[in-house]
Amino acid sequence: MNRVKNFKNYDEFQAYIAREYLKKHKVYRYRTVKIDEIDDNKIVNVCHWFCEENNLVQDYVFFLDQELNLQNGKEYLGKTIRVIIDRPLGSHHPQHKELVYPINYGYYEDVYAPDGEPQDVYVLGVYEPISFFEGKVIAIIHRLDDVEDKWVVAPEEFSYTKDDISEATRFQEQFFNSEIIM
Repeated sequence: MNRVKNFKNYDEFQAYIAREYLKKHKVYRYRTVKIDEIDDNKIVNVCHWFCEENNLVQDYVFFLDQELNLQNGKEYLGKTIRVIIDRPLGSHHPQHKELVYPINYGYYEDVYAPDGEPQDVYVLGVYEPISFFEGKVIAIIHRLDDVEDKWVVAPEEFSYTKDDISEATRFQEQFFNSEIIM
């Protein structure tokens, strides 16, 4: 799926999402018309009809929430944000006490994720427990099987690869199917 795309308006975004959702379900034709030949104004309705016919309305809503969250995250790539750390390095997960945070973890309070909570953020490059951090958004961990994406923030002068990010966040991300977008 081509995830690096700019949209002129919400209608164009909805048409893109409808086509991607249909492709995800290997629907390349609806009735007798190729999906890529259906007008942007009609493809959303076609997708809704497909979802209703196949009892996939909730699945489509989940997919749309994921994509909206991803597009929102992409707007912040390269920007400096202030992260509030609520799980500092060395702390335990509130529900899963066996999970210890090997990095600082917190949230960006100016953006809300689809779960209704502030956007979750991993902080790399700081090797002591902290309460706040200001740094650059260097990546999005886009979870394909969860509605929440995680942002990755680091000091301006640090550079990380996708492999570096994957290794640093494996303690928690190992439980999800995800991709790293930089």
